[in-house]
Amino acid sequence: MGDKKLFVMIDDDTDDHEIFSMALSELVKPLKCLFFKDCESAVAYFSQQSASAPGYVFIDLNLPRIPGDECLVHLQKLQEFDSPRIIIYSGPVPEEWRERFKQIGVDQFIEKTGSISELVGELKQLTALD
Repeated sequence: MGDKKLFVMIDDDTDDHEIFSMALSELVKPLKCLFFKDCESAVAYFSQQSASAPGYVFIDLNLPRIPGDECLVHLQKLQEFDSPRIIIYSGPVPEEWRERFKQIGVDQFIEKTGSISELVGELKQLTALD
């Protein structure tokens, strides 16, 4: 697993970036988060040898051009992407999709609610596992 203090969020909605950033700031641990608006920019970043491997990656399923599940497959091919914990951070995910996502490496699902306090709770549970 990569750097447990480095979070990555791939989501084209800047409001979600802001909510996520606020939630992370409420955690006691000093954390860093990289934000990407699409799959292509995340793949380009992690294709660089100087890129640090993240500990956690949050992916929205509804990305422009390349959907979140396909984005994950692209990222997993990169050497600099060293087995982070993968979280689908999106709207509701149908149960029948969840098993397929788990098979491609998704570890957890967090549904977007817009509630910072709920997200803080989810992030605390997630980081307590490590």
